[in-house]
Amino acid sequence: MTSNVLTSGQMGPVLKLLRKAKGWSQLELGKRIGLSQERVSAIENRPERVTVDQILTLLMALDAEILIGPRSKSTQDSW
Repeated sequence: MTSNVLTSGQMGPVLKLLRKAKGWSQLELGKRIGLSQERVSAIENRPERVTVDQILTLLMALDAEILIGPRSKSTQDSW
């Protein structure tokens, strides 16, 4: 699964999809990375309020990554 995330509001649903694709609950993911279920929920629901380090830790546990590159012309036109 590849997703373009352009806003913080788009990050939460992607994280949730990745977690569910693994068949994990928020509690299970939290146990794997040393966070509470409540914190995992907060990250999925308000990713703009977490550190980059927490996002990267979550992505590592989900076997996902952030790829950074220039926007495509069609993406730039939507801004």
